[in-house]
Amino acid sequence: MRLLRLFFLLPLSLLFIGYFHPITAYNQDLGRHLITGQLILKTFSVPTTNLFSYTYPNFPFINHHWGSEIIFYLTKILSGDLGLFTLSLLVIGTACTVIFLYCAKRTTILPLVFLALLYLRILFERTDLRPELFSFLILSLMITILYTFRQNFTRVIFLLIPLQLLWTNLHIYFPIGILVTLLFVIDEVITNRKKLLTSHTKTLLFVFIAMGGVTLLNPHFLEGALYPLKVFQNYGYTIEENQTPFFLQSLGYSKPTFLYLEISIILLFTSLFLSWKKASIVDWLLSIVFTLIALSAVRNFPLFVFATFIPGSLAFSRATEPIQKWVKNKPPIYLITICFLLIGFFVWQLRTSLTLTPIGYNVDEQGKKALDFVIDNNIKGPIFNNFDIGSYIEYRLYPNQKVFIDGRPEAYPASFIQDTYIKIQQDPTLFNKVTEKYHLNSIIFSHTDQTPWGEQFLKDISTNPNWTPVYLDSTMLILVRKSLNNSTLVQKYGFNVSEKSLTLPKDAGDLKQLAHFYSLVGATSQLERVLHELLFILPHDCPTLHVLASLYTQTNNPAAYVYTQEFNSTCSH
Repeated sequence: MRLLRLFFLLPLSLLFIGYFHPITAYNQDLGRHLITGQLILKTFSVPTTNLFSYTYPNFPFINHHWGSEIIFYLTKILSGDLGLFTLSLLVIGTACTVIFLYCAKRTTILPLVFLALLYLRILFERTDLRPELFSFLILSLMITILYTFRQNFTRVIFLLIPLQLLWTNLHIYFPIGILVTLLFVIDEVITNRKKLLTSHTKTLLFVFIAMGGVTLLNPHFLEGALYPLKVFQNYGYTIEENQTPFFLQSLGYSKPTFLYLEISIILLFTSLFLSWKKASIVDWLLSIVFTLIALSAVRNFPLFVFATFIPGSLAFSRATEPIQKWVKNKPPIYLITICFLLIGFFVWQLRTSLTLTPIGYNVDEQGKKALDFVIDNNIKGPIFNNFDIGSYIEYRLYPNQKVFIDGRPEAYPASFIQDTYIKIQQDPTLFNKVTEKYHLNSIIFSHTDQTPWGEQFLKDISTNPNWTPVYLDSTMLILVRKSLNNSTLVQKYGFNVSEKSLTLPKDAGDLKQLAHFYSLVGATSQLERVLHELLFILPHDCPTLHVLASLYTQTNNPAAYVYTQEFNSTCSH
């Protein structure tokens, strides 16, 4: 049986592979977190308004992840991006190891490893460097401490109070700590209803009340403590991570994590039913509550992993006890077969995980070259930018320049996002009015934006006579307003999107993004170049063959027959 302990390496290896990928968070919010951390340490105060934007600089903003931003900034200045990369691995590794070791002492090896391999694929929904990593770590610690306390009284339970205080100032998920403790209080009251005045029960109640009290110890006091309950009251932008998996599936989004979550939920409740005599009330409470939380938004998937892994592994181990006893009484070949099946499952999980993201240490800043261009050419004046790239612009240009909008819907009036930001991208006349209102001088736009309004804006602005493109790459487009101040820049770098032939990237993903842009703005000749380069890299890529065949069919090019035949022979089965 000692050899079976080597199977513990399987989930640890899969976890490492899942998080051992380039830092891509700069393309989202990491840059803004670093800038904010720097400002907090410099001013010894947490900003209370939206100081990164010129459109609503005085709009009140409650920052619950200011502590994480300080940690990120200090890590960055002390050890650079490699330090941030290492921090991510250490935090998530510790969170998973703590809860896994707790289960390892109380369950059997093979069922535990199988469940871990299954749950980890749900966790891989969110592997970027974000403040929520600290939520996962603290939730793991709290769950483990509460289960330990439930078995035997331990003074370690008092650690929940400082952990809650930390959580309140690290990430907006902090009410989850109070919720989890409340579920254990309910379990305690129901289980020990005939002897409620024991020191065990009173201690847990005291800790629960104290945890609620320390949430007031944040820069915004009561307003900050209650903010997570009303954050969506002013949320004018729909973000994928805040949608339910059912809604995303109805739109055609297909993610492996959806299937793994469904399988895990079925397995969790089947195991609880099969072992209901031994399952505790809190096992059921955690499973029900966090299943509902996970199904309410994609961003909550990891909470399901950490909150239900202990009750799930305990129940699954108990439910499979008859099988384990049966295998134990059979020749070793039965156990060996199960071991090989588990190894096969691990290998399959490993292979599919490797297709999700590149592996290895690297830093991926999609907007780096574009912002280098802005800085090198001293492009001034108010910027119009899209939601996706705002935080990265802040990272590169603040405090010299501010943005139109960034990736924080809660930091802007919902009416501004709905009635200004979105509508001006759909209506060139409205955009012209906003241009005059804010004296816009440049547009920095991530053309990977696939919102209907973003795509409409790209179509319109690429032919707008008042604006000239001066920079284009596989993800970014920069335009400047035609004016006397920009005449030198326009003369040196200005181009027509349909006519300028870029040096094409060698990465297939970059080429596909560029192809989408050219298709969107109707730059047919440039689209053709990109598609041929794509076929050189991926000779049998079905989408590329299909688009080329359609493109040549529309222009009555005889080559349409060749690509149609190639598509039919390669992709129609």
